[in-house]
Amino acid sequence: MAHGEIRNIGRLIARLWSESAGTRALSLAVSLAGCLNVGASLLFVWATKRIVDHAVAPGHHIPGSCVAVLALCLALQLLLPAMRRRLETLAYTRYVNAMRRRLLRHLLESRWSGRGGLHHGDAISRMRDDAATLASLSCSTIPGILAVAVQLAGAFVFLACLEPKLALAVVFIMPLALIVSKIYVGRTRRITRRIREEESAIQTFLQESLAHRTLLSTLMGTGRRTDSYGTLQDTLTADIMRRTDISVFSNTAVTAGFMAGYTVTFLWSAYGLAAGVVSFGMMTAFLQLVSQVQRPVLDLSRRIPSFINASVAVERIDGILAQPLEDFTPLPVPDNAPMGLRFTGVTYRYADGERDVMASFSHDFRPGSVTAVVGPTGSGKTTLLRLMLGLVEPDAGKAEYYTADGLSGPLRAALRHNMVYVPQGNSLVCGTVRENLLMAAPDATDAMLRDALHAAAADFVLSLPDGLDTQCFEGGGGFSEGQAQRIAIARGLLKKGAIILLDEPTSALDPDTERLLLDRLIRHIGPHATVVIVTHRRAVLDACTDILDIAGAKAKQGRDSSSLGGCSLGGSVGLHTPRE
Repeated sequence: MAHGEIRNIGRLIARLWSESAGTRALSLAVSLAGCLNVGASLLFVWATKRIVDHAVAPGHHIPGSCVAVLALCLALQLLLPAMRRRLETLAYTRYVNAMRRRLLRHLLESRWSGRGGLHHGDAISRMRDDAATLASLSCSTIPGILAVAVQLAGAFVFLACLEPKLALAVVFIMPLALIVSKIYVGRTRRITRRIREEESAIQTFLQESLAHRTLLSTLMGTGRRTDSYGTLQDTLTADIMRRTDISVFSNTAVTAGFMAGYTVTFLWSAYGLAAGVVSFGMMTAFLQLVSQVQRPVLDLSRRIPSFINASVAVERIDGILAQPLEDFTPLPVPDNAPMGLRFTGVTYRYADGERDVMASFSHDFRPGSVTAVVGPTGSGKTTLLRLMLGLVEPDAGKAEYYTADGLSGPLRAALRHNMVYVPQGNSLVCGTVRENLLMAAPDATDAMLRDALHAAAADFVLSLPDGLDTQCFEGGGGFSEGQAQRIAIARGLLKKGAIILLDEPTSALDPDTERLLLDRLIRHIGPHATVVIVTHRRAVLDACTDILDIAGAKAKQGRDSSSLGGCSLGGSVGLHTPRE
């Protein structure tokens, strides 16, 4: 194996050591169990040699102590592998669970990457498969290698004590195994990397297909989609078979060499027996020890793919860990402290964009104001919310918060502790209505849940047969879009915050329900919260103190929106007086 490969393995082991803080003791116990099992197997060889020698000696007396040692070895070789397997499973499970938790948290707290970021299917593939690869290497393969090394050394020393020339002849085949493994490593790493990428592509394809199955069905595209899936599978299968062919060839070559070594040992013993220089017990020991010398070398060569897979897995996991994290350093702002948001000359363009989404945008969202943000598609409404949430930062200008007592600072992730955000569309997760609501306030009482549902005009939940324990299925299944939207608003209201951001909160509601929701929502929020509502509905404007046409960066106070000619507004009109 080249020095570069050895250095790579050394760096990989060092990385695994740093990742294994919670499982090192268990991995050590796995290694110890393996080494004790090796000791029991070598002691078994010694016991069988003694028993055979005594059986063929004059008198044919077999010592009871040898039989007792043989029985003890058999018991240990039965119990120790079982113990090792249990410890190995526990170590693996803890390792992989801890790594997946770490990766999930990093993904959830990483800076929003916008377009071109890591696809969720690819991220899931890395969390599932690559974390499992590293866990297997750390908790199973490396402890196993330590036991194999002890077995190789012990068996070689035992055999050398019996017949030094035979021991040298048996291990002479080892350089061949190492040469073959070097060829195997070089060719397999490239194929393994491609296989990992193809598996991620398939995971992404499946996730997209299932998420949009209704669309595919209505477009009559299920057959084409399935055919495309088959093409991806064929590509993956071809690379898997290429890797398997290389593995089969190299393992066959190594096994053939070891078979030759076993044959040499057998003939050596047979001729020695005929010449009277080898006893029956020694022949029995030779045949067992040659297996214990050769099997570890073969085992080591077969474990090489684990290091190859792990080196690729580390690269892919580092692709997640390399994503920069958001800044959650606490801000000197008390919870629920009234505050405003001020934008001054803000310009922003997405990394892969060809034009500025915002150019020299300025507006003051005053404390206690209720602002409707309107504008045509692509005018920057969503970008404005992302700037408020601290998901992105301006390329130029300032986006900052300020309070009545003079505190101020840039908008960033840590400010979300004082924000309520309800995204557009159906954002319910699988589970009960209660579980969805408690995501925002884990300690909320049933009375608080009912109050939030009432404020969001979602009282219908309480009249359902299972009430708060009604199940929400994937994609909000079991509820209409409007019902799911109101439950999501109730969830948002349970999180306390002085800044409330609502993205199209009434888009799926009929006029009567919209009126009811707006009326209850404004009363529930109270006069001190700063509210920003992105909307295309004219009725929402009547509940607002300010109207911002973001396309032309025009701001109006009150409900007069006649000058907002660039906006396409629908729904009812004139249903509420502006909030004073």
